[in-house]
Amino acid sequence: MANLKKTPGINGSSMADVSFIILIFFLMVTTMGSEFGLIRQLPPWVEQNPKDTGDKINRRNVFVVAINQHNNMLVQDQYKDIPELRAMAKDFFNINNTGDEYPEKETRDLPLIGNINVNKTALVSLQNDRGTSYKIYIQAQNELTAAINELRNEFCIQKFGNKYEDCTEEQREVVGKQVYPMAISEAEPKDVSKNK
Repeated sequence: MANLKKTPGINGSSMADVSFIILIFFLMVTTMGSEFGLIRQLPPWVEQNPKDTGDKINRRNVFVVAINQHNNMLVQDQYKDIPELRAMAKDFFNINNTGDEYPEKETRDLPLIGNINVNKTALVSLQNDRGTSYKIYIQAQNELTAAINELRNEFCIQKFGNKYEDCTEEQREVVGKQVYPMAISEAEPKDVSKNK
């Protein structure tokens, strides 16, 4: 009878440990970069049944941006492309612009600045369809944010001699909350295609 030798099996009991250590190593040394995103402060909590304060916002104080499911953008009742949005928003929110097509103005006595005419209750109303692409939505948000940031920078350079981010915390507080606040209202997405 011939002597049959069996080949010895490879001991794999430590393979799971080695694989786990390699996985942890790569998780620790890999950087997860994010190039997209928006810095936003969430609004304060609102009661389920908020009381009507009677405050009505005049239509001329609202900068309306609507994006449909085909990624077509309607800005102030005009079809526009993303590159045009920033200039339109800057023109609308600029406190030096007066006329019926711009927000109502009011005079405020602000610390560090003094008496100044600012927009009364100007805000952006961003509306989109459920079919709107995330890329277009983020681009619109970025352009609106950039418009306000550019206005803040121009104002701070004129008043304080520095860009907005280089100003003191007190100066940024006044400019960011009183002169050019970031007021973007986002309506709940609608599914327009089902209504047809």
